[in-house]
Amino acid sequence: MSLIFHRTSLLLLACVALSHAPSVLAEEECQVVSSVKNINNGLLRRETMRAVSTDIAGKTYRGYASSEREIQVSVICPAVRKIRLQVDGPSRGNRAYRFSDNGALKITAKEARMDNSVVQLAAEPRGSAQVTAGAAEVALPPDMSLVAVNGSEVAGKQLAVTLSVVTYLNDNAFKTGNTAELEEMLTVNYVTLAAQ
Repeated sequence: MSLIFHRTSLLLLACVALSHAPSVLAEEECQVVSSVKNINNGLLRRETMRAVSTDIAGKTYRGYASSEREIQVSVICPAVRKIRLQVDGPSRGNRAYRFSDNGALKITAKEARMDNSVVQLAAEPRGSAQVTAGAAEVALPPDMSLVAVNGSEVAGKQLAVTLSVVTYLNDNAFKTGNTAELEEMLTVNYVTLAAQ
C-alpha cells in the first residue's frame, strides 16, 4: 500500500493512492485490502489548517495540521499466521515520517481486529521476538512493526486496522512564492510469522 502526498508551496494538495508490497515469510501469499484507493484532502491553506504543537516520538513539531484521514487496511491470509504491518518511507530520523522539507506525517493505528475479535496493538522494533503489552491506539513511527496482541501476540487469518494519517507543516511550507509540487511515498508492508 503506498501513500502518495502532493504539496504546493502556498496551497497543499494531499492525495493518497493505495497499493501494497508484501513481505511474506511463508509459502502462501496474503492479500491486502484497503477501504479506498485514493484520498484527496483538496487544497489546504495555512489559514484553514489548525495551528498546533504536537509531540511525535518525543520531538515537538509546531505549525499547522491537516484534517485526520483514515484508511481501513485488512491483511487476509489463507492460513492462520501472526501478521505484522510496517510502513516504509522517508523519515525524520526514526521519529516521524517526512512530508517535504517542511513537514511531518503522524500515523496512528487503532480499531484493530484479528478474525473479527478486538485486539490491542503494539508498535515494536522490527524483528522483535516477543510482544506482550498493547493499547487500543498506538502511534506507528518509522522502523517499527504494528503487532496485534492480547497478552501475547495474536495469530489469525485476517488483521484489520484503521490507520489515521495527519500531515503537519511548519511556517516555511507557506513562504515560497513559486508554486512547486512535491511527492512523498510511504509503503505499507506486511510480514507474517508462524502461528506456533
